[in-house]
Amino acid sequence: MFVPMYLFFGGLSGGLFVVAVAADLLGIKLKQFENFSKVTAVLCIPVLALAGAFIAFHLGKPERGILFPFFFKNYNSWLVIGGWAVGLAVPLVVAYAAMWHYKVDQTIRRIIGVIGLPLLAFVSFYTGLLLSGAMFVPLWSMEYLPYLFLNSGVLTGLAGSGLVYILYQALFTQNVSQQSVSGPPGLATGNVSFQSTGSEDTSKVISVLGYAIMVLIFIELIEIQMFMDYLASNPIKDDNSGLFIAPNGSELVYQYVTQGALSPWFWWGIIGLGLTLPLVIGLIEMIFATLIKTYTKWVSGFKFASILVGGAILRFVIVWGGDVKAPLTMPPALFQIPISG
Repeated sequence: MFVPMYLFFGGLSGGLFVVAVAADLLGIKLKQFENFSKVTAVLCIPVLALAGAFIAFHLGKPERGILFPFFFKNYNSWLVIGGWAVGLAVPLVVAYAAMWHYKVDQTIRRIIGVIGLPLLAFVSFYTGLLLSGAMFVPLWSMEYLPYLFLNSGVLTGLAGSGLVYILYQALFTQNVSQQSVSGPPGLATGNVSFQSTGSEDTSKVISVLGYAIMVLIFIELIEIQMFMDYLASNPIKDDNSGLFIAPNGSELVYQYVTQGALSPWFWWGIIGLGLTLPLVIGLIEMIFATLIKTYTKWVSGFKFASILVGGAILRFVIVWGGDVKAPLTMPPALFQIPISG
């Protein structure tokens, strides 16, 4: 499970940072996004640490992964390139979160965030390059997989930040309520007012997240449709140039994923739980907002959790699909094997 979990947490960390910086920039005009950006920036640290831990222990000798600059010398390998990307991302993520915690000048913090934005986006993108670099696995397509993982990283980043923000606000509101009960009447009134404002801000943030999530779900559904169509069409692998184009076996892996052993995970896990269900919930939130107003946070929380589970299943299905390797274009020449009379 180390590889798919690394791909999931790596993509999630990149998505969280993108969301944090985007919310920080929105906070220039919409102040309710400032606290959301701070929570997301801090959340990015343990998620990135988990990604590093999964890939380091997968190597068998974790110390070699942690000290990769001294051991990894093949700079044509996506594993080494990705190692440098993650290694450079760590201080940026920590510095950005620390600037939120210690209330460093907003302009400096936002500059650091914008500088780190392409690097952390690349961390999500690179998780697809890492697999597609194998070259001989039909499902690990360099043409589609990196973009699919990038979109999924931002989508799960929105879902993860939204879920943690709801839990954070719920705990914060509970603490404020307890202080209101135990405090003097005048102070309690002030606390209740502050609690109400915080609830309104949370609803606005969740509403904006809902719209962004629906857009990204549509994009991911289109990406998956194009990817599956590409595999099903068994694209031509030989352009007479002698150069490697793509591995054979596209139709085999298409059947394996959509009709074979992986089909329940693909249809029920990725398409159903990870994309369709959140999309339906998002539409319900838009149409019946007044009816479910009391339960909006928990409905959204379930939607966010569904997206996260679907994003993890996506990585497992892609890694499991690597079991189908490119078949030979012609049978081996048996005459080379000596056969006794």
